[in-house]
Amino acid sequence: MNANAEAAKNEDALEATADKIESAAEGVKEATGDVTAAVSEVSASGAEVADAAQATVEQVPVPAPQTVYVQAPQPPAQKGNRGFGILFAFIATLAFAAVFAGIGALIITFMRPASLDVPVLGFLMSPYFYVPVLVFLVLTILWALLVNRAGWWAWVLGSILIGVLTYILSVGLFLVFAGGLGMSPEKQSAALTFLALNPASIIAGVLARETSLWFGGAIAKRGRKVRERNYAAWQAFQQEHGAN
Repeated sequence: MNANAEAAKNEDALEATADKIESAAEGVKEATGDVTAAVSEVSASGAEVADAAQATVEQVPVPAPQTVYVQAPQPPAQKGNRGFGILFAFIATLAFAAVFAGIGALIITFMRPASLDVPVLGFLMSPYFYVPVLVFLVLTILWALLVNRAGWWAWVLGSILIGVLTYILSVGLFLVFAGGLGMSPEKQSAALTFLALNPASIIAGVLARETSLWFGGAIAKRGRKVRERNYAAWQAFQQEHGAN
């Protein structure tokens, strides 16, 4: 009797334990289902975010590749002496005109040659004065532009050329102003001889040579300094970029 009661009691305990296990299993199953659903929702959200990010990336324009040019270092520019030469050509012309006017006034006052039988003021307003001055100015400017930074030797040679051309061109222009183009050949020859021996022509040629020589020395001196500065700038450039 007691054994049967004990067995029944054990059986009831086992059934109760089995019910608890079954309830716990159902709870675990429900919890697992909830976790699975949550994971699914997270996965779906992640997929949506990825799709949105991909669409955004596709909409952003990709910049085209650009070529970048790097400029190579340029050597220093060679400075010239032409501007200074032109300036000194005008200064030399003023000196030429002043000395030429003074010598002409002295000749007219004391020597009174037949070829310059005019008052001093008349001489200063005549072609005998302003033609050589203008010719000298033009020739000196042209020579300054030509020789640029050359040394004094260029002005030693150039002064001879300027003096000769000042004399020849002045005589030719004197002849034109005297109406020589309309003269007969005999009269042209006589007028040309007269003008070639004119004191104004001879003095203009000699004075043009001396003036261009000494003022050319100042231009050449400055040209030497410009050459030295150009060489120093080139040397600095070579030291900085030559190895590259």
